Amino acid sequence: MTSTTHHHHPAKEPSTCGPRGMARRKAILAAARRLFIEKGFEKTTLSDIIALAGGSRATLYEHFGDKDGLFRAILEEDNAMILAGLAPAQADERVTPEDGLTAFALHLVKALLKEETTSIIRILIAEGDRVPDIAESFFRIGPENAIGRLADYLRSLSDKEMLRIDDPAVAAQAFLGMVTGNLVMRRLILPQSAPTIPDLDRYVRQAVQLFLNGVRPPTAAHRRPEAADSGG
Repeated sequence: MTSTTHHHHPAKEPSTCGPRGMARRKAILAAARRLFIEKGFEKTTLSDIIALAGGSRATLYEHFGDKDGLFRAILEEDNAMILAGLAPAQADERVTPEDGLTAFALHLVKALLKEETTSIIRILIAEGDRVPDIAESFFRIGPENAIGRLADYLRSLSDKEMLRIDDPAVAAQAFLGMVTGNLVMRRLILPQSAPTIPDLDRYVRQAVQLFLNGVRPPTAAHRRPEAADSGG
């Protein structure tokens, strides 16, 4: 535990919500992100962050509470950016499941492969055992949120009988594992190995087809007797 954790200052609603307050908040977050990536979470001090961002310790406490609060704010900022572009929780009959899942997966994978995202994940891999609360926050704010959003979408598709899914949460985890697992792992271990956009698009579309092949309702089987009756 760091010295900053010992005197925990709960984050308060910032008294300055205008442009200056938001600019200070943005500067502190940017400085914290940069230092966490360069030095690691444990070795970065609040004094380091204040020296880079400017402002005062009181301002930092007012916006974020402490260093843990800063890291959570970075996770929340990244998660908000990712979730903003994901498919809506409800199925839209004007959008095919294939198109909806492809758009969802492409946006998610592109966001996860960004260097600022993978850098934060590397910090959690390296230091997660020393800051378990932060690591748990990452899963709650990030992957579990994405799984929940996708599960709601799959449940809606199943309710409309557009897909056949017994457990949307399990299906969501399986789908996300297919489209993100290998790509994100390669990016984490080989930072220069980012796929091209065409390769990424092709990979995601193939994964979507594999997934849909397992959850499409057997419409063809239902139609055969009708076709036989009409032909007889």
